[in-house]
Formats: sequence, structure tokens, C-alpha cells
Amino acid sequence: MSEASTKKLRVAVLLDGKPGHEKQTTGILRAMQAMAEVEVEILRIHVGGENPLLLLLHTFFLFLPGKGMAVPALPSIAGTDLLLGTGSRSHLPLLALKKRHNIPAFTCMNPAWHLRRKFDLCFVPEHDGMAEEGNIMLTSGAPNCSINRRQHHTDRGLILLGGIDEKSHRWDSDRVSAMVKRIIEAENTTSWTLSSSPRTPLETVLMLDKLASESHNAAFFRYQDTKPGWIEEQYDINSKVWVTADSISMMYEALTAGCQVGILPIEWKRTNSKFKKNEDLLVQKRLVASFSSWASGNCSWREDINLNEARRCAERILRKWFPDSLR
Repeated sequence: MSEASTKKLRVAVLLDGKPGHEKQTTGILRAMQAMAEVEVEILRIHVGGENPLLLLLHTFFLFLPGKGMAVPALPSIAGTDLLLGTGSRSHLPLLALKKRHNIPAFTCMNPAWHLRRKFDLCFVPEHDGMAEEGNIMLTSGAPNCSINRRQHHTDRGLILLGGIDEKSHRWDSDRVSAMVKRIIEAENTTSWTLSSSPRTPLETVLMLDKLASESHNAAFFRYQDTKPGWIEEQYDINSKVWVTADSISMMYEALTAGCQVGILPIEWKRTNSKFKKNEDLLVQKRLVASFSSWASGNCSWREDINLNEARRCAERILRKWFPDSLR
């Protein structure tokens, strides 16, 4: 299709201020921009202090005939072609705008059951345990902003730590530190970069900082000392990435960036949690290597992984709803 015959798209993107949610939305948006001419309007929504009665009222109006109520604090989006957002706080504004302007709305997660069918398409991670049917498209993890630039150095590796989450798992600093120590000592010709996250306890930070200072092939970076975009730069240059099993988003970011990914195990509180299901799925599909297989010498890293869920989501939107916009 020639550029002259393609249709320019106007996309309204709802952001709730949560970095993880915004990465998912931005990943799909960027993938759309690579395939079509897209004009973007960013709408930032308030994510705290909602009045429960007001939320109930807005939900009630979604199910009534007509255009419904205007969305507070959001401008008119007349002329917009589609709506995109992530996070439960964005769902009511997305659907209210969809109803008022009669345009399709897409979200990167599983909405509450009473809102789910009102979306044109929901991108839901397969570890949530849903079936792919109707307006549900399953994804391998969440869409993200990573790109495989094919610039990885085979002599460089990255180790990323999650941390405490009382609801899902027990964090053992000694165990985590021991696994990291074993990796950097066993692969001593690799230059290892270690980094923490907002959930990493100080005890673990101090242990890893000390471990790196005593090693000739490791350096430790506290997450708060790194600049925006640092982690994406690390995915670009490190060929191998180890991630603690609680850090789902970092696993998929590294896989999408073309890295070989290994999982550092933690102790789950529930064996049927989505976190444990995600770990099991990744290992079963051989998208990642388990620490136990690596430690036993039976680890085989796949070379043929080509994961880009943001692009797959963007293609689904454009090919079904806006085929005349594709370049």
C-alpha cells in the first residue's frame, strides 16, 4: 500500500502514572508507529482518592443507552480513532470515552468481569489462566518497550534482583546472594553487572555490593543511582540475563531485547499463583533456563527466541480495525 493511500491514525493514550503500566501502553504505541502514521494525544488520569460512589455512578452510566456522562478532567477527543491504556484505574475513563465518542478501546490487562466485554480487545498474559476467545488475546507476558538491537556482547552478563512482596513469596537474602556468587565465580570470564530494584531489601543490597567489590568480574549498581533508560541500555549490550523469579516484567523485557534469560528461584507462598504459573510456563516453553539446570550442567540456551508481544498486539489492532492505515 502506498503512503499516499494510507490513513493517518489519531490515538488517545491514557496514562495512570505507574511506570509498569505506561511501559506496556508505550510499547504497543511505538510498535503501531513503526507500522502506520500515528498522531498521539496523551491523557493523564488521576489515580488516587476516587470517591467510591462516583465510581459506581460512572459504572452505572456505562450500561445505560446514550453517550453517558462526560469524563471529569479529560478533554474531548473528537476525531480520535482509538483509545489505548493499561491499569484498572484507566478502565472506566477508557470505556466512558469509548461510549461518548463511539470509538474502539484497547487495554493491556484483564479488566473486572463486568467491564471486560465492553472493550474491543484485551491483551491478557497467558499466566493469568484465561482462555483466548472473543475479545481476549493472550500474550506471553506483558507488552513492553524493549527492542532487539542485536548488539549483545557475549562476554557480558546482567543479574537483576526483585525483592520483598509479602503477598507472593519469601525473600531469602542469603540464598539469593549465594546463587549470584556461584554464577559470577563459575563464569569468571564474563563481566557481570548486578542491580537492585525498589523492592530489594537493604540487607540484600549490602551483601551484593560487598560481593561485587570482592570480585574481579562484577560491578553492582543500586537502582536509585541509575539514570532513566539505564536498564534498556543493559539489555542491549548484555547477552545473558539472570532475573529473580518475582520480577516478571524484567524477564519479558530481557527476552524481547534478545537476551538469553535465566531464572533465579524464590520460595513461593502459593504454588498456584500467577507468578509461579509464569515461571513454570517460561521453563516449559524453554524461553528461559532454570538455575537448577544451569547448576547441574544441563542448561541449554535457546538461540531462536523471537519475542515481541508489543508488535503482535499492534498488528492485531491495525490489521483488524485499521487495515487502511498500514504502510
